[in-house]
Amino acid sequence: MVQETKAADPLLPLDISARFGLRLRELRRSRNITQLRMAVDFGIDRSFISDVERGKKSISLVFLEVIALGLKIELSELLRGL
Repeated sequence: MVQETKAADPLLPLDISARFGLRLRELRRSRNITQLRMAVDFGIDRSFISDVERGKKSISLVFLEVIALGLKIELSELLRGL
């Protein structure tokens, strides 16, 4: 069992899945991409994207790479601030 520690920023959720979901939503919306468009363009199920953005599902390294490539950013940029 992984023990949660306090986040550096008290306003951030402690769970990494929730923080990544917020980051993904922020990046997607900043590019005016809908979940449906992302699903079609990136080959990822729309409901999976929704679950990831809400912190309900974790994401694999393979999907991290697919998203970074689709958004045309480095993995480090995708994970920035987590």
